[in-house]
Amino acid sequence: MKRNSVFLSLLAILNCVLISAQAGNVGVNTPNPGSKLTVNGSFAASYKTVTTNTVINADDFYVAYNGSTNGILTLPSAIGGSGNFVGRTYHFKNTGNAMLSITASGTELIDNQSGAGVSSVDVPPGYYAFFISKGTTTGTTWELILISSSTSLPAASTNYLFSTIPTSTRQTLTATTGPYIRQENNYPNGTVINTGNVLNISNGRFTAPTSGYYMFYGSTQFDNALVAGQPAFGFTVLYLVKNYSINPDNILVQFFQPNPGTQVASTVSCVAYLNAGETVSMASAATVTTGSVYQVVLSTLYGYKIAN
Repeated sequence: MKRNSVFLSLLAILNCVLISAQAGNVGVNTPNPGSKLTVNGSFAASYKTVTTNTVINADDFYVAYNGSTNGILTLPSAIGGSGNFVGRTYHFKNTGNAMLSITASGTELIDNQSGAGVSSVDVPPGYYAFFISKGTTTGTTWELILISSSTSLPAASTNYLFSTIPTSTRQTLTATTGPYIRQENNYPNGTVINTGNVLNISNGRFTAPTSGYYMFYGSTQFDNALVAGQPAFGFTVLYLVKNYSINPDNILVQFFQPNPGTQVASTVSCVAYLNAGETVSMASAATVTTGSVYQVVLSTLYGYKIAN
């Protein structure tokens, strides 16, 4: 009687799920599998939510990061020979409100189509990333298949949007009278938007919180109307400078105007790739017909991240 019960149970299972084989292919709920594995029905894999740094393993498939602080998910270490998991895929979603980084193990790299492998890929809040193992054990062992936003446009907080208030307070700068002098503009009147405090208004420097492409636009008015003697300008130059320094001279873009009188407005803009921690600032230089100083006013700077 017990054997009959087991047999009937097996018949019931096979009635519900038909498993077929044909020419080396396996099918579930289909007698004619056209691929190595054909499933005529739904498919399910593991779903996991984490809130802290986590090492991904063979039991993972879809991992949602729901942390409130920046987190790291580390991909599995490559395996050579037996156990090599070439073709294994992982899906990641940042459902939290902080930055998520997907990182390769040790010295391994991720192929993100940039021409050279990267050690990690940033996934901002609301973004999804899809990875596949290349089966290699050194160099680029993983490939980034896709990274995209859950919405058509990312939120401003994702873009690190910033904008200063046009400064009514004049900034007095040292004019070039012999050795060339270039100085950074600052924004004493403050900011309209400063997502993540990415802009230091006292020295005028924007610091990239994550690596990627950023858009910048800056403007100022060279104005000597309140300088003693109202000296005219011999020339004015407005710059956007990466990692501000005099040597090396990391100028991204400049706007030069010769003999502009005592007042002249200038604008500069550019798109630049920045590694996390690198800076961009607006700076100026000028010569004057008399004296050794000049002033700028109504300085403003705005920008945002446009792509990873």
